[in-house]
Amino acid sequence: MPSPNVLRFSLLGQGPLRFSRSSQAMIVGLFVVLTNCSQRVLAQDSTAGAAPKSEAQSSGAKKTDDNSGNEAKVEAPAQWAALEAEAEKSFLEGRLFEAESKWTKARAVAESNPNKLLLAETLNQMTHLLVKQGRLAEARSNLNEALEIRRRELGEENEKTAETLGNLALIEHREGHDGLAEKHYKTALDIKKKVGSEASRAITLTNLANLYGEMKRIEEARELYGEALKLDEKVYGADHQEVARDLFNIGGLNYHHNYFQEALSYFNKSLAVYEKLADSQGQIKCHHYIGLCQARLNEHEKAVAAYKKAYTLHSKIKGEGHIDTLVHQLNMARSLDTAGQSQEAEQIYKGALRVADQGHNEAKLRLVECSLEYAHFLRRHGRSPEAEKQLSSVLSVYESLSASDRRRLYELPRAYSDLLRELKREEEADQMARKHLHVYGTSAVKPATKKNRKVR
Repeated sequence: MPSPNVLRFSLLGQGPLRFSRSSQAMIVGLFVVLTNCSQRVLAQDSTAGAAPKSEAQSSGAKKTDDNSGNEAKVEAPAQWAALEAEAEKSFLEGRLFEAESKWTKARAVAESNPNKLLLAETLNQMTHLLVKQGRLAEARSNLNEALEIRRRELGEENEKTAETLGNLALIEHREGHDGLAEKHYKTALDIKKKVGSEASRAITLTNLANLYGEMKRIEEARELYGEALKLDEKVYGADHQEVARDLFNIGGLNYHHNYFQEALSYFNKSLAVYEKLADSQGQIKCHHYIGLCQARLNEHEKAVAAYKKAYTLHSKIKGEGHIDTLVHQLNMARSLDTAGQSQEAEQIYKGALRVADQGHNEAKLRLVECSLEYAHFLRRHGRSPEAEKQLSSVLSVYESLSASDRRRLYELPRAYSDLLRELKREEEADQMARKHLHVYGTSAVKPATKKNRKVR
């Protein structure tokens, strides 16, 4: 396991909303996956690439909600349908204020229409925006209202009812109510086994597997991912994005539970499918995690080669030296340093710092990350005074970050305090620790004593 004072760049992004199914993914920031509006997902990513899959269908003039031939007709007024389409487009393009305005108008139109399935659809779709903004209580309220309408209008055993239950499960999972999330997922699965499509059942199997993975119920998660993979291969064929995602999810489960050789096998299988599809984003994601696996297996030359492939592909999409490519540069530098190529590693660290030192909010976060990594590098090579200068130069930037970002990068004041003790500057170390106690609360940092002082 890595030392607790080493920042690992193993994740591609921080909790993006993900839209999967019938989709064409594109990378935004560090791998936010956007797709067509045919399928949507509410929750954030919780494990490596284990994207929650959609529990919703696209809005439109007419829908079929199960596979038994019974149609639930949604005769969509033109105004409502147009507003829904505009809201979804705005949301996908990141214009959140505009998306909320359109959905609010669509809701008003739906509330005045006798066909309450229109309202259920809008309530369900607007939830994606609410979740992205962290408004989980509103999201739950919307989904509960949509569920009540669908149960009344379509019945309990209907795929649309099951989809709403699946979305509620994603909300409960986000709020830490894992028992309730599991109950909703299982109910949704029971319904889909009776009336749902195999593709839809694979969605819920994946999301329940994600939950089990976080709960460390590894074998159950493996079994569910395997079921989803078989269903997707049957529905879509072997060379399809959904199959590639399933393989990647299994790799992610293994990676995050330290089965690195097994993870590597699945990431390579996923990569092969993405290469057949000419899906650059999928390839980048696979190369990234292949590198991480090889680094953990102490195959650092292979890891560097994988990171370089990810960096090259990502640079073609984002442009050379783009801030979003820093994740690959930092991983590359760490593996090079571990492999004994410290001079090359240092040049990459310095180059990453130049890219990150750009001033806007996202760059501030990356600057702190890069500075912390470079300080660890300097300290590992016995250059503690230089490491102290590096951390000192970025401390004010760290302090200007949001509270959540400071918590995320709390390692910086911790590492700085440790470094000051190593340099025999005890009073300054204590001041640093006391100053940043509030980030995690009074128990976050204990005052140093002879017994608990460590040089890392």
